[in-house]
Amino acid sequence: MPNPRPFKLFGPSHLAVLGATAAGAAVLVWVVRRHGGERRARAVARGLAAVLAAEEVAAIALAARSDPARLREHLPFQLCDWALVCAAVALVTRRERPSELAYYWGLAGTIQALLTPDLATDFPDPAFFSFLGLHGTVVAAILFLTFGLGLRPRPGSIRRAWLWSQLFAATAAGANLVLGTNYGYLRAKPAHASLLDYLGPWPWYILSLEALAAALFAALYAPFAWLDRRGRLADGPGAPAAPPTRYPPAP
Repeated sequence: MPNPRPFKLFGPSHLAVLGATAAGAAVLVWVVRRHGGERRARAVARGLAAVLAAEEVAAIALAARSDPARLREHLPFQLCDWALVCAAVALVTRRERPSELAYYWGLAGTIQALLTPDLATDFPDPAFFSFLGLHGTVVAAILFLTFGLGLRPRPGSIRRAWLWSQLFAATAAGANLVLGTNYGYLRAKPAHASLLDYLGPWPWYILSLEALAAALFAALYAPFAWLDRRGRLADGPGAPAAPPTRYPPAP
């Protein structure tokens, strides 16, 4: 069996995944907003949640099969895993709290992993599909939640997301201490090029990342803050009607 090709950042296969992620999200949003209704929106949301769960299980199974000794490095202790869980819960329940966490973590963190993946092998290696497929689906699900189902961050969400991020960091640090892993890249930077390369040496890049996270969260909330000030969202006088794809939380 030939050796897998090394991953090429922004090579043809990488660009294809980025394009497929954007196109997939756009199609899902278009389907429920233009040709939807509550039943179709619920079916699409729950189907997408099932895909997320299947991809997470498949990623762990692939890691266990390829190198059982390193399975501890592929447990769900990365921020992208937490974003995936929040997105799946929000898709099933339509609750704002998990949706806003997925929004901040996914668009500030997971999208970075999609743009600069910590990946050694290129198409058609299974690791390529597992890593980029999972991260791409998380980003598409978050865009669907926001623009398809109308779930969006609310006032106070920046503080909530930042505090939950500290819980993630504490959990990842505990896992690293027990397992000797590098979840959250708290012990070392990724082996491949990433945003962390510009944030200073260890451990200072962790403090830089905390500040950057707060700034990114603020930037991600800014469009909604502007719209709120103009009275164009929520349920106030003169606000547009809620999109027909909104449906009540599942019992």
